[in-house]
Amino acid sequence: RTGGQTRVPATGRVPLAPPAPVPAAGPAAEGARLPPWTRNMTAGHKAAAPPPAGTAPVDHAEDLTGIWTTGTDLGGLSGAFPAGGATRPTPSPELLSTLASRHSAGLNLARLGHWEEAGEVHRSVAATREHALGPDHPDTLASRYEVGFTLSRTGHADEALREFGRVADGRERVLGTDHPETLAARQETAYVLGQLGRHFEAHQVYASVLASRERTMGPDHPDTLRCRHNLAFNLGRLGRLEDAYLMAREVADARSRLLGATHPDTLVTLYEVAYTLGQLDRWGEALLTYREVARARSGVLGADHPDTLAARYEIGISLGRLGRSAEALELYRALVEDRTRVDGPDAPETLRARHGLGVNLGRMARWEEALVEARDVCALRERTLGPDHPDTLVSRREVAVGLGWLGRWADALIDYREVADARERVLGAEHPDTLASRNDEAHCLEQLGRGTEAVELYRQVAALRRQHVPPN
Repeated sequence: RTGGQTRVPATGRVPLAPPAPVPAAGPAAEGARLPPWTRNMTAGHKAAAPPPAGTAPVDHAEDLTGIWTTGTDLGGLSGAFPAGGATRPTPSPELLSTLASRHSAGLNLARLGHWEEAGEVHRSVAATREHALGPDHPDTLASRYEVGFTLSRTGHADEALREFGRVADGRERVLGTDHPETLAARQETAYVLGQLGRHFEAHQVYASVLASRERTMGPDHPDTLRCRHNLAFNLGRLGRLEDAYLMAREVADARSRLLGATHPDTLVTLYEVAYTLGQLDRWGEALLTYREVARARSGVLGADHPDTLAARYEIGISLGRLGRSAEALELYRALVEDRTRVDGPDAPETLRARHGLGVNLGRMARWEEALVEARDVCALRERTLGPDHPDTLVSRREVAVGLGWLGRWADALIDYREVADARERVLGAEHPDTLASRNDEAHCLEQLGRGTEAVELYRQVAALRRQHVPPN
């Protein structure tokens, strides 16, 4: 989940091949005990935990629906099942086939990065399945799981959290606490809590899910390792960097042993190892690890794959942190060319590479060039992402930094204030990024000789920081 997912850039609606009809299930196997309302149901698509970063989403519904629709013995499952005397009308095979096909269409849209359209499809299917099958039927819950997945990918983390919570509760009632699909929904709940900045709550959920996975699947199961990877990532967000590094290193070693050193999952975790090394200010080791990841991804995925290009970007970050700005500048120039060719000149990742180029121009004291680059990137980000987008604000701050180094402090103050005001509006007055921006503003006031205003602003920032010291 840390490396990002590959998305296919496309516009408009995606033409989909006509869905293949799903045949009705045959008679139940001898001795299988299925409730009457499952007669005439069709096989669905397996539900699985979300894929690791850099891979296409898998069909999440099939594992779950298969056990309810193919006559498999349910005796091994825990949880409460619908009563045999339920009066809900049995849905027609045609309806179930249509819903299964529409569910697959929603998954196809998601694979192509059309998350909004995928969400519309899954919401519609979920509503129809709930009416036809009931709110706790596995097919209904599989659709709601996908609704949550699309919400988390489109910036609606609060709604995604509610949806995943609903799915987790339903699956726990029907399938049991330790069922893999229950754990998958709970793990997604933890991921969304992390998106919301609620990292301690996310840690608690991840730890609980990991304990269940280790108990029921074993420590080396792919789903167990995926959960440990996410837990390591979240430990870093809690500031427990040594713990995060050690756990990520263990997961990377286990994945290398079980899957191979160049398997995408292994490389995702190794990428996280490198990131945590950087957070620990061990930039030399981080650089070596990022280079290892970039080489392996280039060989396995291709030189132009987004994950390969992402690793190259991080190599540039590491070089800059090590004071090797000339090498970083050369790397970013090449990366900008590749990103422009692959993604286009206005793509977010192209602009991120250009931002890195500008930062290193500044580190080499080439401030006029750095300012031109920062202004150009800022204008493009404002047009494509919006004025309050975090990347836009990072670029606007870089403009202010360049102006300051050129002695144009009055102009710099305007940009510093715009950044601080926007962050306060979007993130709140007490957010660390907002406070850092107010500190920038105070420093600028100090440079302009407005010491009284600067001192007052420094005091306000210090007071807010004292009030919101995070708990151990």
